[in-house]
Amino acid sequence: MIGARVIKTSLAVSLSVLTARTLDLHTPLFAGIVSVLSVQPSIIRSFRLGIQQTMSAAIGSVLGALTMYSFGTSCFVVGLVTLILMVLHVKFRRANMLLISVVSAINTMGAADLTFLEAAGNEVSLVLIGVGIGTLVNCLHKPKHQERAEDLIQQSEAMLRALLHFMCLSFKEQEITSYPIMREQIDQVREYIERGKEISRLMIEDEKIVNFSGKNTLMIFRTLESCVERIRDMSKALQGTACLPAELAFSEKAIALLVKMQERKFLGRSAHMDVMGKILEKRRKSMWTQQKGEEYFESKLAFYNFYGFLHEYLKMIDSV
Repeated sequence: MIGARVIKTSLAVSLSVLTARTLDLHTPLFAGIVSVLSVQPSIIRSFRLGIQQTMSAAIGSVLGALTMYSFGTSCFVVGLVTLILMVLHVKFRRANMLLISVVSAINTMGAADLTFLEAAGNEVSLVLIGVGIGTLVNCLHKPKHQERAEDLIQQSEAMLRALLHFMCLSFKEQEITSYPIMREQIDQVREYIERGKEISRLMIEDEKIVNFSGKNTLMIFRTLESCVERIRDMSKALQGTACLPAELAFSEKAIALLVKMQERKFLGRSAHMDVMGKILEKRRKSMWTQQKGEEYFESKLAFYNFYGFLHEYLKMIDSV
């Protein structure tokens, strides 16, 4: 599927090459290469990268021009210039700008028919064209990070409810789902949440330019991430324990109710989760007053921990 960024990048390349050719610059296609790198996921990142690209191109162009008029353009000289640029960029932690700098130097050294200022100025001009047009095109159609983040929040929350519902069904059958099966589902939810966190960070970068209304999506994704970990803890807590019918029946009802409460919470309705929290704490305390024998101690302890993790999950959802 062709997205907005693909279209913006293609448009930026076309306009950059067209502009460079119109100005009759040497190696105009290099402007298109620079514009590809300038169309970034966030506007602020495009500006920041553009400044870094221009500085690296200036360094590469000046060094290339000086070397060309001092020592010529033999293969050994070109290799030496590349080595010097690599050392400089690594030393100043600008390795991501190395390609622009090296290409600028090599292009400058290839323009032997130009004067010193013309050769260096040509490459800097190409970079400025690519950076300027790439950033401008990126600004014309701002990335829709907020809509994507909100969609991922809805999908991640729905997947959390699906995990709980899956556990509820197994309890209804008086069974406990094995952790490897649960882990596969949990890993899928984590992927969605990680994508949401990355988009939220892009929103934070652009918030100085774009006014994002609504909730702090990064905080929501971090909360959902903690919820995933609590589901993992719930699943692991019950592994290898004896199935206690009374506790499984209570757990089934508690999770079924939690799923409904969570859905109401994310729809902006009242969920009264504090009431369920009190019920879970009361259940945990009452477990140790039941006389079941020492052989049930490990199973009771497992469900005791399970209710604790469930209560933590409840509080996290209530904080969203």
